Amino acid sequence: MHQGCAVILAAGTASRMGSAKQLLTLYGCPMLEQVIRLALSIDFSQVVAVIGHEEDRIQQSIHVADSRFRWVVNPHYQSGQSTSFRMGIEQALPNHRSVTVFLGDQPFIKHETVHRLWKRGQESLRELRVPFAIQPMYLEKPGHPVLFGNVYQGQFDCIEGDQGARSVLAAMEQRFFLPVDDPGIHVDIDTPEDFEQALHIS
Repeated sequence: MHQGCAVILAAGTASRMGSAKQLLTLYGCPMLEQVIRLALSIDFSQVVAVIGHEEDRIQQSIHVADSRFRWVVNPHYQSGQSTSFRMGIEQALPNHRSVTVFLGDQPFIKHETVHRLWKRGQESLRELRVPFAIQPMYLEKPGHPVLFGNVYQGQFDCIEGDQGARSVLAAMEQRFFLPVDDPGIHVDIDTPEDFEQALHIS
Protein backbone atom coordinates (compact mmCIF):
# COMPACT_ATOMS: atom_id res chain seq x y z
CA MET A 1 0.00 0.00 0.00
CA HIS A 2 1.22 3.47 -0.87
CA GLN A 3 0.67 5.70 2.15
CA GLY A 4 1.74 9.09 0.85
CA CYS A 5 2.96 12.27 2.50
CA ALA A 6 0.97 15.06 4.15
CA VAL A 7 2.25 18.63 3.80
CA ILE A 8 0.88 21.39 6.04
CA LEU A 9 1.41 24.96 4.84
CA ALA A 10 1.88 27.22 7.87
CA ALA A 11 4.67 29.68 7.07
CA GLY A 12 2.71 32.91 6.53
CA THR A 13 2.95 36.17 8.46
CA ALA A 14 -0.77 36.25 9.31
CA SER A 15 -0.80 39.98 8.58
CA ARG A 16 -4.61 40.22 8.77
CA MET A 17 -4.63 38.50 12.16
CA GLY A 18 -1.96 40.73 13.68
CA SER A 19 -0.31 37.84 15.54
CA ALA A 20 0.99 34.32 14.87
CA LYS A 21 -2.31 32.60 14.13
CA GLN A 22 -0.55 29.23 14.10
CA LEU A 23 -0.41 29.49 17.90
CA LEU A 24 -3.93 30.77 18.56
CA THR A 25 -5.53 28.50 21.14
CA LEU A 26 -8.66 26.63 20.14
CA TYR A 27 -10.05 24.14 22.66
CA GLY A 28 -6.85 24.27 24.70
CA CYS A 29 -4.51 23.54 21.81
CA PRO A 30 -2.63 25.70 19.25
CA MET A 31 -4.51 25.78 15.96
CA LEU A 32 -1.56 24.46 13.94
CA GLU A 33 -1.11 21.58 16.37
CA GLN A 34 -4.73 20.56 15.74
CA VAL A 35 -4.06 20.37 12.00
CA ILE A 36 -0.84 18.39 12.58
CA ARG A 37 -2.68 15.91 14.81
CA LEU A 38 -5.44 15.56 12.24
CA ALA A 39 -2.87 14.61 9.58
CA LEU A 40 -1.14 12.19 11.96
CA SER A 41 -4.46 10.44 12.64
CA ILE A 42 -4.35 9.17 9.04
CA ASP A 43 -1.95 6.50 7.70
CA PHE A 44 0.44 8.92 6.02
CA SER A 45 4.02 7.66 6.11
CA GLN A 46 5.30 11.23 6.60
CA VAL A 47 3.79 14.51 7.83
CA VAL A 48 5.67 17.75 7.11
CA ALA A 49 4.73 21.18 8.48
CA VAL A 50 6.29 24.03 6.51
CA ILE A 51 6.83 27.07 8.75
CA GLY A 52 8.64 30.41 8.37
CA HIS A 53 7.24 33.40 10.26
CA GLU A 54 8.05 33.05 13.99
CA GLU A 55 9.41 29.57 13.34
CA ASP A 56 11.37 29.40 16.63
CA ARG A 57 8.34 30.28 18.72
CA ILE A 58 6.17 27.78 16.87
CA GLN A 59 8.66 24.94 17.34
CA GLN A 60 9.05 25.79 21.03
CA SER A 61 5.27 25.87 21.56
CA ILE A 62 4.23 22.75 19.65
CA HIS A 63 5.73 19.38 20.54
CA VAL A 64 4.81 16.35 18.47
CA ALA A 65 6.10 12.96 19.56
CA ASP A 66 5.59 11.02 16.35
CA SER A 67 8.49 9.75 14.24
CA ARG A 68 6.52 10.45 11.04
CA PHE A 69 6.43 14.19 11.76
CA ARG A 70 9.00 16.87 11.03
CA TRP A 71 9.30 20.62 10.70
CA VAL A 72 10.62 22.25 7.53
CA VAL A 73 11.60 25.93 7.65
CA ASN A 74 10.98 28.05 4.55
CA PRO A 75 13.39 31.03 4.55
CA HIS A 76 11.55 32.53 1.55
CA TYR A 77 8.05 32.52 3.08
CA GLN A 78 7.61 36.27 2.46
CA SER A 79 7.60 35.56 -1.29
CA GLY A 80 4.21 33.87 -0.96
CA GLN A 81 2.54 30.55 -0.21
CA SER A 82 3.84 29.01 -3.44
CA THR A 83 7.37 28.87 -1.96
CA SER A 84 6.10 26.78 0.96
CA PHE A 85 4.04 24.62 -1.37
CA ARG A 86 7.02 23.83 -3.59
CA MET A 87 9.26 23.20 -0.58
CA GLY A 88 6.74 20.79 0.90
CA ILE A 89 6.43 18.89 -2.37
CA GLU A 90 10.24 18.67 -2.64
CA GLN A 91 10.38 17.15 0.85
CA ALA A 92 7.86 14.49 -0.20
CA LEU A 93 9.71 13.54 -3.40
CA PRO A 94 11.07 11.11 -4.45
CA ASN A 95 9.78 8.78 -1.72
CA HIS A 96 6.03 9.34 -2.18
CA ARG A 97 3.70 9.09 -5.15
CA SER A 98 1.03 11.20 -3.50
CA VAL A 99 1.05 14.40 -1.45
CA THR A 100 -1.96 15.70 0.49
CA VAL A 101 -1.74 19.45 1.10
CA PHE A 102 -3.34 20.93 4.21
CA LEU A 103 -3.56 24.58 5.27
CA GLY A 104 -2.38 25.35 8.80
CA ASP A 105 -5.36 27.64 9.48
CA GLN A 106 -8.11 25.06 8.82
CA PRO A 107 -8.61 23.23 12.13
CA PHE A 108 -12.24 22.19 11.62
CA ILE A 109 -11.89 19.55 8.89
CA LYS A 110 -13.35 16.22 9.98
CA HIS A 111 -11.19 13.12 10.37
CA GLU A 112 -13.71 11.22 8.25
CA THR A 113 -13.19 13.68 5.36
CA VAL A 114 -9.42 13.20 5.33
CA HIS A 115 -9.72 9.44 5.70
CA ARG A 116 -12.11 9.22 2.73
CA LEU A 117 -9.82 11.45 0.67
CA TRP A 118 -6.82 9.27 1.55
CA LYS A 119 -8.75 6.09 0.70
CA ARG A 120 -9.90 7.49 -2.64
CA GLY A 121 -6.30 8.47 -3.35
CA GLN A 122 -5.15 4.88 -2.71
CA GLU A 123 -7.72 3.59 -5.18
CA SER A 124 -6.77 6.16 -7.84
CA LEU A 125 -3.06 5.39 -7.48
CA ARG A 126 -3.81 1.75 -8.29
CA GLU A 127 -5.87 2.72 -11.34
CA LEU A 128 -3.98 5.69 -12.82
CA ARG A 129 -0.45 6.29 -14.07
CA VAL A 130 -0.93 9.99 -14.90
CA PRO A 131 -0.92 12.91 -12.42
CA PHE A 132 -4.28 13.57 -10.75
CA ALA A 133 -5.83 15.66 -7.99
CA ILE A 134 -8.72 14.94 -5.62
CA GLN A 135 -10.53 17.67 -3.70
CA PRO A 136 -13.28 17.34 -1.11
CA MET A 137 -16.42 19.24 -2.09
CA TYR A 138 -19.16 20.60 0.18
CA LEU A 139 -22.29 22.25 -1.26
CA GLU A 140 -20.80 22.14 -4.79
CA LYS A 141 -17.70 24.08 -3.69
CA PRO A 142 -14.24 22.44 -3.53
CA GLY A 143 -12.04 22.90 -0.48
CA HIS A 144 -9.01 21.53 1.36
CA PRO A 145 -7.06 19.37 1.85
CA VAL A 146 -6.07 18.55 -1.75
CA LEU A 147 -4.54 15.21 -2.67
CA PHE A 148 -2.08 15.17 -5.59
CA GLY A 149 -1.31 11.74 -7.03
CA ASN A 150 1.55 10.52 -9.23
CA VAL A 151 3.53 13.65 -8.40
CA TYR A 152 6.87 14.19 -10.11
CA GLN A 153 9.85 16.53 -9.87
CA GLY A 154 9.21 19.91 -11.49
CA GLN A 155 5.44 19.47 -11.67
CA PHE A 156 4.80 22.55 -9.53
CA ASP A 157 7.66 24.80 -10.65
CA CYS A 158 5.27 27.10 -12.52
CA ILE A 159 3.42 28.37 -9.46
CA GLU A 160 4.52 31.61 -7.82
CA GLY A 161 3.39 34.26 -5.34
CA ASP A 162 0.36 33.42 -3.24
CA GLN A 163 -1.51 31.39 -5.84
CA GLY A 164 -0.73 28.07 -4.15
CA ALA A 165 -1.87 25.15 -6.29
CA ARG A 166 -4.73 26.88 -8.08
CA SER A 167 -3.00 27.14 -11.46
CA VAL A 168 -1.83 23.52 -11.29
CA LEU A 169 -5.32 22.33 -10.40
CA ALA A 170 -6.84 24.29 -13.27
CA ALA A 171 -4.47 22.69 -15.76
CA MET A 172 -4.76 19.15 -14.43
CA GLU A 173 -6.47 16.70 -16.78
CA GLN A 174 -7.46 14.23 -14.09
CA ARG A 175 -9.19 16.23 -11.35
CA PHE A 176 -11.79 14.58 -9.14
CA PHE A 177 -14.21 15.92 -6.54
CA LEU A 178 -15.21 13.97 -3.46
CA PRO A 179 -18.58 15.10 -2.02
CA VAL A 180 -18.39 15.35 1.79
CA ASP A 181 -20.68 16.54 4.57
CA ASP A 182 -18.08 18.83 6.07
CA PRO A 183 -18.32 22.65 6.09
CA GLY A 184 -14.87 22.66 7.75
CA ILE A 185 -13.18 22.22 4.36
CA HIS A 186 -14.06 25.88 3.68
CA VAL A 187 -13.36 27.39 7.12
CA ASP A 188 -10.00 29.13 7.39
CA ILE A 189 -9.06 31.62 10.08
CA ASP A 190 -7.51 34.81 8.70
CA THR A 191 -8.80 37.65 10.90
CA PRO A 192 -9.66 38.28 14.57
CA GLU A 193 -13.34 38.14 13.50
CA ASP A 194 -12.80 34.68 11.98
CA PHE A 195 -11.21 33.55 15.24
CA GLU A 196 -14.07 34.91 17.35
CA GLN A 197 -16.55 33.02 15.18
CA ALA A 198 -14.41 29.89 15.38
CA LEU A 199 -14.61 29.89 19.17
CA HIS A 200 -18.35 29.22 18.79
CA ILE A 201 -18.02 26.31 16.34
CA SER A 202 -18.76 23.07 18.13
